[in-house]
Amino acid sequence: MAQPRKRRAHSNSPALTTEALEIAPGEPQRKPIDQLEFDPENPRIVERLGEKPSQQQIEYLLLTGEMKARELVPSFIENGYIPYEPLIVRPRGKSFVVVEGNRRLAALRSMQKSKDAEEQRAFHQHGLESIPCLIFRGDDRQLLAYLGLRHLSKTKDWSTSAKAAFVERVLTSGLDLREASRLTNTTTNALRLILLTRRLFDRAGDLGIDLSSSGADGETFFWHLGDAVRRTRTKAYLHLRENPQPLKTPELDETHFENLLGWLYGNSKTKQQRIIGSIRDIGKLDLCLGNERATAALENGATLDEAEEELEAAGATIAGHLERAKRSLQRATSNLSDLEAQGISQVEDARGQLAAALEQFGASFDHRRQTIKKRMVST
Repeated sequence: MAQPRKRRAHSNSPALTTEALEIAPGEPQRKPIDQLEFDPENPRIVERLGEKPSQQQIEYLLLTGEMKARELVPSFIENGYIPYEPLIVRPRGKSFVVVEGNRRLAALRSMQKSKDAEEQRAFHQHGLESIPCLIFRGDDRQLLAYLGLRHLSKTKDWSTSAKAAFVERVLTSGLDLREASRLTNTTTNALRLILLTRRLFDRAGDLGIDLSSSGADGETFFWHLGDAVRRTRTKAYLHLRENPQPLKTPELDETHFENLLGWLYGNSKTKQQRIIGSIRDIGKLDLCLGNERATAALENGATLDEAEEELEAAGATIAGHLERAKRSLQRATSNLSDLEAQGISQVEDARGQLAAALEQFGASFDHRRQTIKKRMVST
């Protein structure tokens, strides 16, 4: 009798098991914090400090600004180090690089150096000179699989720009985009867009326009650009040609690219005010960039609403005109409750003019309809 077939895990999601990741079995091992090093390849660190930052630069970053590692100190004072959350470390010579837990290490280092009596007392009472660590002994591919599944597919605590830094790390390790897709459980198209947007952020910096991809606004900034450049009309306006190698800079019209950056974020160099208030406006911008008159209006400093008016005026059909007239009437109807006695005569005059225009339109429309009908009969 045939044995029942075991269900296989999804092929795009490598199993996150101790065996697959080759984390040393058994209980965590306590390691002195002086033997631990921050990971300079951590995507959130690369995102902010670039490649090959010093240990001092990393520690300063983790303790200040948005990383706020010092927020962990009160918990360490009260509870010590909770053994159920060991650091994940990787051997490097006589030291260990922290794969997971860089903020915790920074917080402990700050307590070790602190002149605060309470912090010093807690540090020694809880024995924080050494902390529990699980040792990762897998190869680079297994490490990337672990990080990708944990941060891109599971907890999603990395910003999109940090994820881009991670995918770059995957590709520079010798894997291709399809393998990166499997490791991160993300489609290749999504990865291409993330990498393209990161390249364009770099290009903006080359033009002297500093776009923050971190912090509270970083995710919004990143995806406003990402959403814009994936759209057909915007890509055509930029003359954007993606490089087959996603780590290389795409070709584009730099003048048009700088215009786009100004519309999305504002540009202090050109005095362009941003015209995008939300991600919904990016679709409107894309429509405008598909029309010469609307595009020219934008390039001459028009607002998005003004550019949309040009778009409508340039390509509107008779039905489009009537649709806008209908909407105007609906708005007027909704405002009738605000009408006072002194406005009655003004509205009566406008109503009479509208009735005359409708009568004239009706007559012209009927005449045109009869003309077309006769033409169709004669042919």
